[in-house]
Amino acid sequence: MNVAASIPAEDSQDTYVPGPQDTPQPNPIAALTRAMRGRWRTAVVGAILLAPAFAAVGYFSGVQLYESQAILRVYPQESNILYATGEDSVLKTFDSFVKAETTYVASHQVMERAVEQILVQRPDLADGIKAKDLAGSIEIKRSDSLIVLKTKSKEAAFASQKLAALIESYLALKTEAEEARTSVRLSELRSRETQLAARLSKLRSDQLEVGGEFGLNALAKAHIEKIAQIDALAGRKSEVAATLATLETNSAPASADTSNQEIMRATLLDRAMADLSFERAKLMSELAGLRAGYENHSNMRFKQKEFAKVEEIAVIEKAMSDRRDQIRVLGQTGALTDVTAGGDDTTTAEIQALYIKVKSQLDFARKEARDLNRRRIELDHIENEIGEAEGLLEETRRALEVIRLEFGRALPGYAVVMSPPSTPVDPAEDTRKMMVAGGGMAGALLALLMTLAMALRERRVRFAETLVPFEHRLPVRQVSAADETDPHASDLLRNELQLQNLRKPRLVGKPPVIAITRANAGDTTEFAHALAQSFARARMKTLFIEADIEGQDAEMADAGWSDLLSGTAVKPRDVDGADHLFEIGAGNDHTLKDRAVSAPMVRAALERVSGDFDVVVVSAGSLQDRLSAQFILSNSEVAVLAIKPSDERVSIISQIDRLDSLPRNGSVAVLRNALARDPWLAVRT
Repeated sequence: MNVAASIPAEDSQDTYVPGPQDTPQPNPIAALTRAMRGRWRTAVVGAILLAPAFAAVGYFSGVQLYESQAILRVYPQESNILYATGEDSVLKTFDSFVKAETTYVASHQVMERAVEQILVQRPDLADGIKAKDLAGSIEIKRSDSLIVLKTKSKEAAFASQKLAALIESYLALKTEAEEARTSVRLSELRSRETQLAARLSKLRSDQLEVGGEFGLNALAKAHIEKIAQIDALAGRKSEVAATLATLETNSAPASADTSNQEIMRATLLDRAMADLSFERAKLMSELAGLRAGYENHSNMRFKQKEFAKVEEIAVIEKAMSDRRDQIRVLGQTGALTDVTAGGDDTTTAEIQALYIKVKSQLDFARKEARDLNRRRIELDHIENEIGEAEGLLEETRRALEVIRLEFGRALPGYAVVMSPPSTPVDPAEDTRKMMVAGGGMAGALLALLMTLAMALRERRVRFAETLVPFEHRLPVRQVSAADETDPHASDLLRNELQLQNLRKPRLVGKPPVIAITRANAGDTTEFAHALAQSFARARMKTLFIEADIEGQDAEMADAGWSDLLSGTAVKPRDVDGADHLFEIGAGNDHTLKDRAVSAPMVRAALERVSGDFDVVVVSAGSLQDRLSAQFILSNSEVAVLAIKPSDERVSIISQIDRLDSLPRNGSVAVLRNALARDPWLAVRT
């Protein structure tokens, strides 16, 4: 509106007032940018201070990590399985086996065994470590038939010890698992092997006890010789018994004396019989030894020797039979018993003594032969049992070997340590560098975030852009770095006010009332007085009213605004040194306070003093502290909200409704003492 000229009511028209739906939506990025305006230097300084501190903390927090590596290789049981086998199923089975072994190395069971071993070896570094922690610190990868293990640690030796413990645990558990698969059959066969070995040992002990210093062949030979001796003694006994019977039954008084020739003949026959018996026993012993020495009785050489021995024995037996017949004939003819009557008792007694002696020798020989035969039979039985036990033991051990062979080839492959855990010399990773960089970035970011947080929590206006969301209701007409008394800024504001669009018609001949106010606590006198001087310089008759009666001077003697409100007539006084400018002070009616002012009092006071002036500029005071300021705004054409960067933003926003609705043509905002970085300085100055 044109607040300086009188516009007829019929020439004025209403203008469009934007509604709440036309309020522009706030841009969060733009809001953050506005919040950080003018604070970048603070953020940079904070980053310069915090970044080195955080970098130092990161350096001391970082560590050097040493990496150790070990390689397990899985070999196939089948030869050339990894090359040209022509059997895809076998290769797939082996590949699946390698995958299973890789998974088994990383299993919880292996990790737990490795943790137990590490706790024993390095309790100082492994205190509190768990299987999950160990699994997380070891990287396990598969490459064809290789299983690659990697780990990192602050200490080089501990890195290799972790891998060594893992590999030992894996191999130990694998061996235990493989042994468990065949433990039943192996335990049974091992028990049987132990029993057979004990039985064999017992049989050998019995063999020594029964045989003594003789073996089976020696016992057989001794038994044969003893049989031959028994045969000879039996023949001798028969001959003596026949002789004795002949002597006892012969009743003829024949002489027992024989001729020397017949006695010599009988003696010779008897000696020949003894020699033949001994030779026969010797041959039979040789035959038995021959038969015992040859395992294969179908051998031709054995048959020839056996036949020769049998023929020799037959010849000797034939000769012995002839000699017996001759002796029998001599006994029957009485050649040996032709004795005299005088010597009968002596001869019979001698023959009886000889008979008893031969009989005792025969009994003793038979007893010895029986003992030898018993020992031979027992020894033969023991040797047969030893042979059976040795055969069973051999079969058992062969079965054990078969099971062991099957046990080794039960799986498609087996794993071996191809490369043992290495002990690193140089660190593979130095986290201190990363921690320094991260600490520096964190310090800079923290400084930025702290500055941004302070900016977002800022309650002051600082920049004119704070009023952008409300500019459709409270236009910002001036943003200036000048102070409130600057003449040039006041002249620019005067022009802006004269170009302000009308929202409601103004009565002809009635001067426009311009109210100067603040949303925060503060004095508006200097600002309003400077604006009134600007209108006066434009040769407009201007009245300046100091309406802030709470701030009046107690010693002031001139009547003023408080007197006008009380109904007393007050004449405006000229301002020294300023043409066309008149003023009315706060007044000296101390009985009237701000809380006693009403809207009719303000309206009546303005009507009494504004008739002869072109413009009336009223210093209304603060909307926050002065109750009468709202009544002044409701009787003004336009209100000017004086803002400083240090004003509270919340107070301004809370007063926007009053500033928009109380003045007839709305209110405008003016920002003085603007900060140098305010972007509106270039366009609103």
